[in-house]
Amino acid sequence: MTNTSTILICLFVSFGGFLFGYDTGLISGILEMEAFKADFGPGNGAPVGASTKSLIVSILSVGTFFGALAAGQLADKLGRRWAIICSSGVFLIGVALQTAGHNLGLMLPGRIIAGFGVGLLSDLIPLYQAEAAPKHLRGTLVSTYQLAITIGILAAFGVNQGLQNVDGRASYRVPIAIQFFFGAFLAGGMFLLPDSPRNLLRLNRRADALSALCRLRSRPAHDVEIINEMAEMEQHLRFEQELGEASYMDCFRGKGYRRTMIAIWIQAFQQLTGVNFIFYYGTTFFRQAGIEQAYLTSTITGVVNVLSTFPALYMIDRMGRRKVLLMGTTIMLIGQLVVGAVGTAYPATLDPNTGAVLTSNSKAGICTIVFTCVFIYGFASTWGPGAWVVTTEIFPLRLRSKGVALATASNWFWNFVLGFTTPYIVDPDEGDLGPKIAFLWAALILAGGVFVYFLVPETKGLALEDVDELFDSGIPPWKSSAFIVSDKHNPHHDAMEFAGKQNANIENQKSEATIGA
Repeated sequence: MTNTSTILICLFVSFGGFLFGYDTGLISGILEMEAFKADFGPGNGAPVGASTKSLIVSILSVGTFFGALAAGQLADKLGRRWAIICSSGVFLIGVALQTAGHNLGLMLPGRIIAGFGVGLLSDLIPLYQAEAAPKHLRGTLVSTYQLAITIGILAAFGVNQGLQNVDGRASYRVPIAIQFFFGAFLAGGMFLLPDSPRNLLRLNRRADALSALCRLRSRPAHDVEIINEMAEMEQHLRFEQELGEASYMDCFRGKGYRRTMIAIWIQAFQQLTGVNFIFYYGTTFFRQAGIEQAYLTSTITGVVNVLSTFPALYMIDRMGRRKVLLMGTTIMLIGQLVVGAVGTAYPATLDPNTGAVLTSNSKAGICTIVFTCVFIYGFASTWGPGAWVVTTEIFPLRLRSKGVALATASNWFWNFVLGFTTPYIVDPDEGDLGPKIAFLWAALILAGGVFVYFLVPETKGLALEDVDELFDSGIPPWKSSAFIVSDKHNPHHDAMEFAGKQNANIENQKSEATIGA
């Protein structure tokens, strides 16, 4: 079946990840801009204090946490498409406040509101993609959300690199204001796209669901594949409707509990790799490691982040989710251990007042950059997209929007915890851990790998409706790659006959029209 329409639609929707990524990369650079230091720091060119820094960075995650929790209800009530449009509008309000603000009075509310919009989108985008994609492309298409995040991070690094030496507040206001165009582009485009056919069926809008599915697959309604897919979704929906409408508490009851715990903790461990420490505080971190070209180094890591996501688009649906995640654990572990060892053996000397590099080992700096890039490759090609793929495909339709919302909220909760606490851990005037924090990330990465091995099953190649059978089978996760669906049912047993009759009728009509002419 040709899936060009599905691919293009999912690629466009993934642009919501660009908003998330751009904001992540943006804050790293503007924290070090002179005009930003003058407005938000203690003055005299001194760096922004740890308390102010952690508040500005992490307050976004407060909004994203609550946005992610609200996304499930919004998606069910408005539909996936309208929920994305409304979320983009919320994001634009937050951007307006941040652009206008040159003090905490406007900056903090702006980041909370923008965060609420980003939190909604971070749930809704992969949810829409998973429900729109055919099973053999689902992993790849959901992974494009992570690819868009990496492109957004790189774009922010590039903008920061270009504006770092601009005089006045424009140096940090312009990068913030650019987000207006991104949010408006996403909202405007969503008016032209179909809603999720699975969700339209859930809302008893069968004709709209059929139309949406035909548009996604670029096939007519009488096509065999369309008939089969519709029938399979309807059969599964009838079963779920017998169980009634789900609440958030249902995610923690019965069979939903295990899936919810997997989704919540795989998102937690994705954050606990320490990747957003690099993107939130990378410019500051590289300077503390003795690297003078900190902005350029951050841009290099952004390029590596983007390029490293492309292998994931290939591997996730070929190697499977578990192998990809476990491979990434090994690569990230090596990267962080080397960064920590080098930073400990060859510490840099910094000016206590300005944070400028006084003495450093150039070879140690190069080694830090190289193995930071190794770590980023390990994350971007595996855990970055892999966690989102697993999260969006393990829930039944009845629990999916709320389960994904809880998992996304977990991601943002740990994002907040790390964003708030790490300045106190690594800054010279606080915990002064510096590059040694890499050892902490290494331990948490190892814990995440153990979690995947013992608790996360393989879902490669399964229809969303077949994942239930995998969980009900009782097969251990480390053996789940060998799982085969017991009855690869044809939910519409006479679909071939029905489609054949439809096609025959069409051919007869064409013949009659030709004869008549």
